Amino acid sequence: EQQTMRVYLRVRPFSREELSDNEDQDCVVIENSQTVTLNAPKGSATMKSSEKGIGMSLHKFSFSQIFGPDTTQFELFEDAVKSQMSDFLEGKTALIFSYGVTNAGKTFTIQTPKDPGILPRVLDDTFHHIGGHQYEGMDLKPYLRNAAQYLDLDQVKQERSAKAAIFGSFKELWVAFFEIYNECVYDLLQPSLCSKSKKRAVLRVCDDGAGNTYVKLRWINIQNLGEACKLLQFGNKNRSAAATKMNQSSSRHSIFTMKLLKIDGGTVKRISFSLCDLAGSERCNKTKTFGERLKEAGNINNSLLILGKCITALRNNQTEKMKSYIPFRESKLTKLFQAVFLGKGRASMIVNINQCASTYDETLHVMKFSAVANQLQVVQVMPAKPLESLAPCLVGRDGKPLSTGMVDNEALESYLSEEELLDEEDEADMFVLPQNELVNMIESLRTKLLAERRRNLVQEMEIRKEMGDAMIQQLMESEELRRQIEELKESHQEKLENTFEMYKDAIKEHAYQSAMNNLEDDYVPLDEFITEQEKVE
Repeated sequence: EQQTMRVYLRVRPFSREELSDNEDQDCVVIENSQTVTLNAPKGSATMKSSEKGIGMSLHKFSFSQIFGPDTTQFELFEDAVKSQMSDFLEGKTALIFSYGVTNAGKTFTIQTPKDPGILPRVLDDTFHHIGGHQYEGMDLKPYLRNAAQYLDLDQVKQERSAKAAIFGSFKELWVAFFEIYNECVYDLLQPSLCSKSKKRAVLRVCDDGAGNTYVKLRWINIQNLGEACKLLQFGNKNRSAAATKMNQSSSRHSIFTMKLLKIDGGTVKRISFSLCDLAGSERCNKTKTFGERLKEAGNINNSLLILGKCITALRNNQTEKMKSYIPFRESKLTKLFQAVFLGKGRASMIVNINQCASTYDETLHVMKFSAVANQLQVVQVMPAKPLESLAPCLVGRDGKPLSTGMVDNEALESYLSEEELLDEEDEADMFVLPQNELVNMIESLRTKLLAERRRNLVQEMEIRKEMGDAMIQQLMESEELRRQIEELKESHQEKLENTFEMYKDAIKEHAYQSAMNNLEDDYVPLDEFITEQEKVE
């Protein structure tokens, strides 16, 4: 199934300050529900280039749908997100990301506690869909990227403690909230972040055995919208934000992911919905950033540049015979969402722009990027059948999965017929040799061949299952060892810092004592000083 990536445009209204600064120069004109025109204002780099005969001062762009300054949060959700929300609840992975320059209204569109944005409404719809069918065992948790694991009693207690550290209720939808800051991934739901003395742990972006990218995040189980909003507030307190000239609270890339585990008997189906609030692209001469803020802006612009390269390469590969390289792994952001762009889910983009004349050139760049994304055709990959466990799926010669680990004659008969076990060249032509003895011999050999091939197939499947189980066990042990190594590194780092602090204190104390001793050695009583002075005279 091939689908065009849906790209929506939302135009932010002017603020009072922008109107007083004469920012309203009719730079953005909405022609209809799908077409918008950008007119270059005087003084912009685009207008200067057009006056020299380079480029044009007027540009037209088309979108799946355009939302004007008067659009409410409810209207945006109903028209842009509702259909994707329905696909998610039916079992399709979904991704929505907001894109635009800084101070264009991206975070307002995604979150906003006072006037709920997309994220609170998605959570509300999910809980309405679950209704009274919510699993309360809390012993089934997302694992790696596309798996789930059962927890023992001790692990369940740990999950309840982690949840209680954020809010005190014990009540199965799992969520994670993280950000990408200076090309480092940080978990925003770590309770340890409440202590400012500790540094934030940098998380590794890993690949599982199937080549899927994942981050070992803290997944929190939530039972209602109130808990979800509280988690969102908790995570937002830990987000990295900085004031620039264009935005007093400019945030960095953040991704809120929820995983819905659908339990049907012994099978578990895992689907995810991610909402990505991208940081705004910005020019340093306009945001007036320097020092650490300048480094952050460089990393943000670089990750957005790589995102643009990936989408451009995907679009070009649709028509070119020679497929070009897609640089997914050059950025943490694109690496995490590689699977969705390659068809393992449905992605859409909400482009946010403001109408200010001073940011026209940056807005034009955003619109050109969105025009490329609007032409992207994504071939949807058919979702795999749900697995009953973490064991690998056994398949027959035709690729059909066998029963989960149980190899028996019934399974063989249902997936491989007698004709499939016997190749065509092995079948004898009964009409060529009419003699009874030869016919009986052929039938006997045919039966033996059938039995031998069935026995070999059973042995092959048992070996595959054994090797698959061993590989998964090795993978889990490897992850556990990696986790222990990270904990040891953090522990040794903390001890080293404490030792260093003690060493500095000891040096200060030694320097102070040495100074006092030198002062005592150089001290001369006043009487002796006067006597010596008289002798000299």
